[in-house]
Amino acid sequence: MAADETTTALPNARGDRGAAVLRAIYALCLAGATYNHWSAIYRHGWLWDYGGYPRVSTTFWTMLGVVDPLAVLLLVRPRIGVVATVAIIVTDVVHNIAVIGHYFPPLLTALATVPSLIAQIVFMVFVLATCRRAAMIRRVRASRPSVRRAFPAGERR
Repeated sequence: MAADETTTALPNARGDRGAAVLRAIYALCLAGATYNHWSAIYRHGWLWDYGGYPRVSTTFWTMLGVVDPLAVLLLVRPRIGVVATVAIIVTDVVHNIAVIGHYFPPLLTALATVPSLIAQIVFMVFVLATCRRAAMIRRVRASRPSVRRAFPAGERR
């Protein structure tokens, strides 16, 4: 980043609909994931082992039933909600790929048989490609160093 650029969150004064639409897409996808997690919790209970996976993995998947809707609520605060969305989808995809790679090698063959993971990967790529816009973070150039900052009022030379 150049010395005369800063990263800042711009207010939604202009009605940045694009950012709001992106966050709405994030919210819909997270709501769909919430439904999936809660349907598993409803059918099998909080301590389901998902067919014999390690407790760490099953706890992670179950807790997504709580974390995903929390991220949806946090999306009303663009920076916090988008950061939460990025963290959730990246950790979920990395975890799921690790589990599939470990239990169903070879990984690429296994990926072809799990369409839900392909959908997660597509969503992750979409989120990573659009997260700056969704969070309304832009690089803006400072016009020039402020004279007022250099010389407090009444002390200009």
